[in-house]
Amino acid sequence: MIDLKRLHHAHTLARYQNFAFAAKELSLSQSALTRSIQSLEEQLGVQLFERTRKGTKPTALGIKLLEHGELITQQIKLLEHDMQNLQGMHSGTLNIGAGPAVAKAFLGSAVGQFNQLKPHIDINVKLEQIPTLYTQLLEGKIEFIVGDPLYLDPAQTVDTRFFPKHPIYFFCRKNHPILESSEINLHSIFQYPFAAPYMASHYKQALIKRFALSHVQAERFSSCSDIECDNLDILESIVENSDAISFTTWSIQKHFSAALSLIPIQVPNLETNYAVITLPKKTLSPQAEIFIEQLFVIEGIETAGNE
Repeated sequence: MIDLKRLHHAHTLARYQNFAFAAKELSLSQSALTRSIQSLEEQLGVQLFERTRKGTKPTALGIKLLEHGELITQQIKLLEHDMQNLQGMHSGTLNIGAGPAVAKAFLGSAVGQFNQLKPHIDINVKLEQIPTLYTQLLEGKIEFIVGDPLYLDPAQTVDTRFFPKHPIYFFCRKNHPILESSEINLHSIFQYPFAAPYMASHYKQALIKRFALSHVQAERFSSCSDIECDNLDILESIVENSDAISFTTWSIQKHFSAALSLIPIQVPNLETNYAVITLPKKTLSPQAEIFIEQLFVIEGIETAGNE
C-alpha cells in the first residue's frame, strides 16, 4: 500500500521542482525528502522524477501517479468531512436564532423533542430581533434563523424555507371598550395604543402595502409602535392591564389567560410569514438539518390541530 505521507512528498516536489524548496515547505531535511522519494520509487518499481537543467520534474509515470494521487487526496478529504459530519450528529453544539413570536408559537416544542432525539447535542437558542440575528448569522455565531424575513432589509440576500401560513388575530383585554363597538374595523383598532414586538420601518411599510392599510390611519404603522416589547409574555401582560391592542396567532392564543380576548375581526391575507432563514449556498450541519426537519414536523402538528 502506498504511504500517503510519501505521496504528499511527491506532490510537493512536483509543485516546486526543487528538492531544497520542497524540503523546506515540508519541514524536512533535503536528504530525508530524497530518501522518501527513493522509497516510493522502490515500492512501485518505477522512476517518478528526473533531474534536468530546469529542475526536478516528474516522469510520465510520475505524472500518472500524481493524477491518481490527487483523486485519492480528494476522496480522503471527503471522507474526513463525512466523518466529522457524522460525529456532529451525535455530539457538539447547535446554535440557532429566533424571533419572539415564532419562538413562543412552536420553537420550544421542537427544542424539547430534538433534545429527546439527540441528548448529547447542546442547543443554544438566541432570542433577538431578526436584524440582530442576521448579523450573528453573517459572523457564523448561529447556523440559521427562524422568523419573519420581512424584518430584514430587501438588500440582504438570504435563502428561505417557508412554513405554512396561518391567520393573524388582534387581541385585547376582556371588557375592552372596542368589544362593545357595533362595527369593528382596522380604523377602530388603531384608535387605541398598539403593542407589538420590534417592527423595522420597511417591515411596517410592507404591511401597509400588503394589507392595504394606507387608507386606515397609516401613520399608526409608519410611526414607532406605541409599545414595543419583544417578550410576548410581558406583551400579553401589558395588553391585559391597559387599553393596548396587539396581534397573535391561533397556536399562541390557545395559552392566553382568561383576562384576554380575541377581537372579532378577520383581515384577509393577514397571515404569518415564518421561515427558516439561512445564508445563500450555506451547507448546514447534520444536526441543524435534523432540527429544521423537527420544526416542520411540529409546525405541521400545530397546523393539523388548528383545522
